Formats: sequence, structure tokens, C-alpha cells
Amino acid sequence: MQPPLAITSEQFGDTAIISLTGELDTTRCAQVDETLSACLSGGCPHLIIDASGLTFCDSMGLRTLLEYVDRTAKAGGWLRLAGVHGVLKRLLEVTGVAFVIPIDPDVPTALQARISEAGHTARQES
Repeated sequence: MQPPLAITSEQFGDTAIISLTGELDTTRCAQVDETLSACLSGGCPHLIIDASGLTFCDSMGLRTLLEYVDRTAKAGGWLRLAGVHGVLKRLLEVTGVAFVIPIDPDVPTALQARISEAGHTARQES
């Protein structure tokens, strides 16, 4: 029996924090895709993936995350990873994806990036 993947999400304005706990592998990508798609279609083009609880991620899990880098960009937003460690950190480094997806040490830092960006945009519009 495979260890489960727990997925939770919280919405803060146009930003969603999706926490993944357990193993993200081929058999679980549809669950993650469903959650990320719901957040995006629910008005959150900015997605923060809290990966601090991930114990494993395979290439299909990585592919799913990369798909949402593109989908969020097309919606005028972005995807950021927070709390990356272990196998996922190594996978991101080896594949070069660490240069494509912004990685923050934790969720508060990722949220601060969004707050700073929103403040910058508001100043430009005034």
C-alpha cells in the first residue's frame, strides 16, 4: 500500500497556498492537477506550493508543477515553491528546474513576494 498524499489549500485574495504532504508520484498527479486547476479557475493565478511536507516527488510530479508554471503565467500569475527539501530539492537541481520555478525557504517568504509585487504594481498604476 502506498503512503497517501494529503492536499490542502487556502485562498488569500488572488493567491492560493497548496500544501502537499506525502509522496507526489504518477498515481497522485491527477489529484494535484485537480486542486491546482480549481484554484486557478477560482480566481487565484498566484499559486504557492508548500512542499515542506513532501517526502518524494517523481518526474511526473515535476511535470505537473511545470505545467502550472505555464498555466499561471498565461493567467497573469505565477507558481512558487516553498519549503523545498530532500528528494524534490535534488530533483529540481539536477534537472535545472530550480532556475525556472521560484523557490522560497517557507510560505511566509513566498507570501511576502506576492505582497511586495502587489505593492509595486499598485504604485505603478497610481
